[in-house]
Amino acid sequence: MIKQKHSASMLVHYFKKFLLVIILTFNFNIFNSALANEDKKNDKIDNINFPAAVIDMKAVLAKSSAFSTLQKEIQKVEKNYKEEIKKEEDILKKEQESLVSQKSVLSNEEFKQKEDAFKQKVNKVQAKVEKIRRELESTMAKGMQIIQQEAVKHMKEIAAKKGYLLVFDANTTVISADRINISNIVVDKLNKSLPKISVEKKKEKKVD
Repeated sequence: MIKQKHSASMLVHYFKKFLLVIILTFNFNIFNSALANEDKKNDKIDNINFPAAVIDMKAVLAKSSAFSTLQKEIQKVEKNYKEEIKKEEDILKKEQESLVSQKSVLSNEEFKQKEDAFKQKVNKVQAKVEKIRRELESTMAKGMQIIQQEAVKHMKEIAAKKGYLLVFDANTTVISADRINISNIVVDKLNKSLPKISVEKKKEKKVD
């Protein structure tokens, strides 16, 4: 009898251990809080003879409407996934409770078979959570890449039009005049050519 109680206790412990893993923890704080406090630069750049400009790509991304919609879409998909996982977690919890209650009426062999089957289901949900996390991270990375490529395209067009031979990163430039900072001009063009990015949620198979 003591051995049976110990086995049932171990099963509960095993399930609780894996439930700790079945938590979606996505953190897509790509930029630090300083981006939110980025001061608006002068939108107009005079035609000057100095053949160089600067751009703050972090600020461009932070002010991008496409990046804003990308974040919201990711959060929406993440929320849906969390709800989906929660349902599967609840099903597993009920199954675990049922299995523990059957311990006293099942033979050791029968209980072991049911226990192993239950553990496999828990492992499947755990693997699913990890897969979802990787997919969301990949989606965010691809979305940011699209935005950056579009921003670079506009940056090159501006440089060609203004005759800039060099465009420096504002974050690594010690001193630069606002009038050669093309960040806001790039943002304006970027928001017109790429106002938003859509994120599609892939359908996941239910846990058996």
